[in-house]
Amino acid sequence: MPHPFPRTPGPGLLLLLSMALLSGCDNVDGTWMFTREVTVATGDECTSGVTHDFVGAYLPSDSVEDTAWTETDTTEVSSDVFFGRVDLEGKSAVLIVGASAWPGVKQSGGSWVFSWDHNETGQESDQHETGYQYTSTYDTTYTTRVSGTFSAKTFTGTWEDTSASTSSWTESDLWSEDVANTIGTVGRVPASSYLLKLNSEGNEISASNEYATPDCDVSGCLLTVTQACGYTYDLTGAATGFSEADAPWTSDAGQGAGL
Repeated sequence: MPHPFPRTPGPGLLLLLSMALLSGCDNVDGTWMFTREVTVATGDECTSGVTHDFVGAYLPSDSVEDTAWTETDTTEVSSDVFFGRVDLEGKSAVLIVGASAWPGVKQSGGSWVFSWDHNETGQESDQHETGYQYTSTYDTTYTTRVSGTFSAKTFTGTWEDTSASTSSWTESDLWSEDVANTIGTVGRVPASSYLLKLNSEGNEISASNEYATPDCDVSGCLLTVTQACGYTYDLTGAATGFSEADAPWTSDAGQGAGL
């Protein structure tokens, strides 16, 4: 579910400030103080999707809202403040915040973009000599992106946290008693967590892949679930007079969002 507050600030922001100054100043190394305007997640920052080939299965429909009620829920929190150091090497820079380091790229229009992708993918597969096959894959990426422009010793831009994930399962539609003795009579594709169908009596039940009945089309059973989330916050920064010797304590100094 979406997180109400952004994660611990990364160096991308600081880097951004330093780089912009690089174009108009001989020495942009130093410690910067940044302020991020935090907004509480409202719940509509994420989108999701489900694709499948289960015959007769469908996604649960949203429940009908009672229009007699009007619900209002508003929360505002204070900004967070943090420090970071920028180290310049020629035309490139490294922003260091705590134990994290972020690269930055200057855009053709003069603004800067600093970002880093954290990605993980994996796959699990099983195959039985009788022909049964099962595969599960996942692909998840988390990205922090800081964009903006520098003027004198100030920075104006945005902080973005995004995530994208895809989980997919494929499985044989039918399998033998030998396989059922090992994995059971219901398949491992988690269709029951996402899909519904009507039984022979017209009652709504969870969809599943039963070993002895055809539940999917001729290609076997397939289920793919995706989710993408994005959070954007206004970001400002200012150069400070702290020296490199001050870095040990400024790296952990700051104020968190909210209380």
